[in-house]
Amino acid sequence: MSLALATYEDRIASLFESSDRFVVIDLPASTLENSRSIPVDDNSPPELLKLLKRNDVTVLICGAISGYNHHLLEVEGIQVIPWITGDLQRVAQAYFTGNLFSLPFVMPGCRRKGRHGRHGFHKNVRKF
Repeated sequence: MSLALATYEDRIASLFESSDRFVVIDLPASTLENSRSIPVDDNSPPELLKLLKRNDVTVLICGAISGYNHHLLEVEGIQVIPWITGDLQRVAQAYFTGNLFSLPFVMPGCRRKGRHGRHGFHKNVRKF
């Protein structure tokens, strides 16, 4: 089991499909110290999925994501935590301390109380 953070430079990519790499942390680790960086060479949905599956990713943290890719990943058993923004180190730390859903990390427009739905922001994310 692994956690992947979809990144662009040193931040969570604002759009999953524009990620330039995934930072992968084998769970149950709780820091970035032992993470590995996986470059993204092809942003097509099948290739992104293959890359995540090859690295045993079970949880993905990302910014915005298309409905198609969100569904594709979840059907393949990858839990998607969308609508997250911020510095890579701070987002990882917030995830491991249970503070990922505080205001600095939730994308603007996704902060309304009660926003739920298949592609919305969920507070009931299972944590490993």
